Amino acid sequence: MYKHILIPVDGSQQASKALDHAIGLVKAIGQDIPLSVIHITGRVAMNEAFVYVDVGEMLEKEENEVLSAAAGQLKTSGVAYTLLKADGDPATLICRTAKERDCDLIIMGSRGIGLVSEILLGSVSHGVSQHSHCPVLLLK
Repeated sequence: MYKHILIPVDGSQQASKALDHAIGLVKAIGQDIPLSVIHITGRVAMNEAFVYVDVGEMLEKEENEVLSAAAGQLKTSGVAYTLLKADGDPATLICRTAKERDCDLIIMGSRGIGLVSEILLGSVSHGVSQHSHCPVLLLK
């Protein structure tokens, strides 16, 4: 049925549920289906900074925390997995990664942690569902 599943994570409760769902699906199917778990750091644009902030350091810390939490969920599951990270437009990179890694299913939350970003930039889940080469399972 499925050969490889991609799960984008962003630290949100919905992303955690998506990962749990993917683990449960693999176990229910009863086959060795690898999971690729990806965290994408969105682009940050700043014209003028009023206060010095090491944005790169903050993003790296977030990335490590999100991937560590995902690894914690996966370690005891017995499911094969790979942790990935990328920087750029999340919807584009999720679709590109799914295609490059020959994934035949993407499981993700329907809404991440960035409601304001979603309103301003458009929904990542909507973009993925519109442009993915494979089916996308959205969880609430």
